[in-house]
Amino acid sequence: MAAVRLLLFLPLASVSAALQMGLQVKLGDDVTLQCQIITDERISVLKWSRADLNTDGYVYFYRNKRSYENYQHPSFHGRVKLRDPEMKDGDVSVILKNVTFNDTGMYECHIAVRNPVRNKRVHTEISHFINLTVTALQQNMQATLGADVTLQCQITTDERISVLKWSRPDLNTDGYVYFYRNKRSYENYQHPSFHGRVKLRDPEMKDGDVSVILKNVTFNDTGMYECHVAVRNPVSSKRAHTEISHFIELTVTGEVHENMLEKHIKERRRC
Repeated sequence: MAAVRLLLFLPLASVSAALQMGLQVKLGDDVTLQCQIITDERISVLKWSRADLNTDGYVYFYRNKRSYENYQHPSFHGRVKLRDPEMKDGDVSVILKNVTFNDTGMYECHIAVRNPVRNKRVHTEISHFINLTVTALQQNMQATLGADVTLQCQITTDERISVLKWSRPDLNTDGYVYFYRNKRSYENYQHPSFHGRVKLRDPEMKDGDVSVILKNVTFNDTGMYECHVAVRNPVSSKRAHTEISHFIELTVTGEVHENMLEKHIKERRRC
């Protein structure tokens, strides 16, 4: 997997100005969340956190020469490690492995240092922010005129899917390809050309499968499709995260016979 690196040096000072950095990584890659301080003091506490997950645990927690997995949020177990276990030269960067859409969010690096001689805490470093966005590779698909095609999209999450939107940017003002919210779909939110032609591959969306089947494709179905998912924590009933975006570029090919041509002209007039 490719590693994405972001370099930042935090000087040890009494000023705790925050610096936010944006970082994008592809689904399934490993990413290095880089943070480095300049200090001769001993690092006694290191906390990597995400504000929306703080009540459930840290991304990574280190104190007095050892890490504590029991302090981590369950989704990060076995997936986060120090880039340099000895933290030489104040390198407190961590590597997050095999990123999923749920890893999108704002990451914070907090550091406390201690004077090894006086054994006193001298300063807590706050805050380096990394806004991580996980994106999917664009998928190109070809379908034959009149065939059914599956637009695939699957997320990794234990949360409840509360909203699913399949859209096409060129049609957004007129409606969605498919719209689902709170356990039901809404045909009235669809673009008219998709009425009765789109359904979930798995109505129960097991294992995060939010793929849809588009039936009897026409040349008008050629375009860029986007899959957007919002998930909700079933316990706290709070919105945990919005999943964005899986892109599929669909091209419809095939010969136009006389009856198909007539049908195609009628469809274009209706649109």
